[in-house]
Amino acid sequence: MEQSTRYPYFDMYAGNDSGIAFECWSDSRSVGMHRHRFYELILVGRGSCRHMYNNTETLLIQGDAVVVSQHQPHGFSIGGETVIYNCQFTLDAVDVPVIDRLREAPSLLETDLSSYEDVWVWETTLREMEKEAFYKKGQLRLGYELNSSKQGVIHLAPSEFAFISSVLERGLQEETDKLLQKRYLEIILLELKKGLRWQNRKYTQCSSSNQKAIAAVLMYIEEHLDETLDFNDIARRCSFSPNYFRKLFKDSTGLAPVAYVNRLRIIRAFEYMQKDGMNIKEAAECVGIYDLNYFSRLFKKIMGYVPSKVQKT
Repeated sequence: MEQSTRYPYFDMYAGNDSGIAFECWSDSRSVGMHRHRFYELILVGRGSCRHMYNNTETLLIQGDAVVVSQHQPHGFSIGGETVIYNCQFTLDAVDVPVIDRLREAPSLLETDLSSYEDVWVWETTLREMEKEAFYKKGQLRLGYELNSSKQGVIHLAPSEFAFISSVLERGLQEETDKLLQKRYLEIILLELKKGLRWQNRKYTQCSSSNQKAIAAVLMYIEEHLDETLDFNDIARRCSFSPNYFRKLFKDSTGLAPVAYVNRLRIIRAFEYMQKDGMNIKEAAECVGIYDLNYFSRLFKKIMGYVPSKVQKT
């Protein structure tokens, strides 16, 4: 089957000819693999979605942003209450000096999509690939989720998320003034560029041995997620002081160890409920949380809604 048949092109939903379109939608519908002749910014405002892009699948949650390149296939699998901000744009709609800045390394507008023609294999390949093999093949870069770096995911800090989502809201309200739409878009893209540069700088500042140590810790966390994790003990086993370990961990992942584990536990619990049909108590216990009130509060804080809203799709 030819690529053009497998992945249809979707049109821009702009109401004018500015080359820029803002949208915010709240839905539980999944969106099949498709392409655009323009770029698309995706920001999860609440909830979560599984995003298929660049031959990988990763879970995006509140505060995660991705810029999808033109002509590249992507799609969504959505569960529960989810709010997603979209901004579609052509490069002609953005001033040239801004485009030049966005393309400076690390580039916000281009990702490594050399294998995008084989993106359809994600559905079988990712399920068959063992996590240990994934690490050994060097396909993991430190981040919040497996595969997120291959999609160019930017994990926004709360203050960054609040600012960018507020500008997106202004863009939604401004449907007729093309100049304002352009300025809002440029502000958003430049802020995302700053976030991406910060992520990359923190990662590259880590020595190769430290990167390997943190990668080993992340693997350990994955394998012992349902257990009590003592980060002071983990630091000692890595020959780090507790304070230096926490700094190194946050520089590498963007989160303190406890915050990282909480996020990972909630993501796993979400998947247990959505994919495996577990009830709330079962999912919570599978990730080592036995206080359901605490689990519900943590789930809402991270996902943006209570666990009872999760729908099995």
